[in-house]
Amino acid sequence: MKRFLIILLVLVGGFIYKNYFKKKDTPREKPAPITVSKHSEGFNQSVNDILTNYYSMIDGFVNWDSTEVNKNASALQQALLHFKADDLGKDTAIYQTVIFPWDNSKNSVSEIISAGDWHQKRKALQDLSENLRMILITVKYDRTISYWQECPMAFGEGQIGNWLSDKETIVNPYLGKKDPQHGDNMLNCGETKSVIDFTKEDSTEVKKP
Repeated sequence: MKRFLIILLVLVGGFIYKNYFKKKDTPREKPAPITVSKHSEGFNQSVNDILTNYYSMIDGFVNWDSTEVNKNASALQQALLHFKADDLGKDTAIYQTVIFPWDNSKNSVSEIISAGDWHQKRKALQDLSENLRMILITVKYDRTISYWQECPMAFGEGQIGNWLSDKETIVNPYLGKKDPQHGDNMLNCGETKSVIDFTKEDSTEVKKP
């Protein structure tokens, strides 16, 4: 009987220790993957500056505000001049491929600034947008997502115009809010044709500028 009581006390003591005194291990949450770019911080900043000024210029087109268009086009022109293409390595195929749309982009921005009417400005916008799209795809810019969008009647029925947007929602810069024929009725005319998305999860070290 005495032996039984001793065994019982040991079992009860062990139960109490395990459930009331022993510190429970706190479950650890799995760390979230770190998104890391394959490009240098300086390179990514130069592309970000290009896109920021481009999107601001697009807003000017939407609002039919030539002053805003020209102001942001001038800022975009400077951003393009400071594009860090050299970070890609001058002896690489990527660098050689990106030179053509880069030069074309600089020419198109100059045309937007110098054009005396909206039709010519928007023609230059179409060329600029296509070349910036080529740059983003060639370098596989991985900091943000861009949407390649299209208006089916930018220059008349059946004559398309394209642009880049940082939002999936359509806000048409070719017809905009003050089109002489449509007013703002065609502001949301168009569709997203493709998504330029090279963002990814990675855990490699960030390249230094």
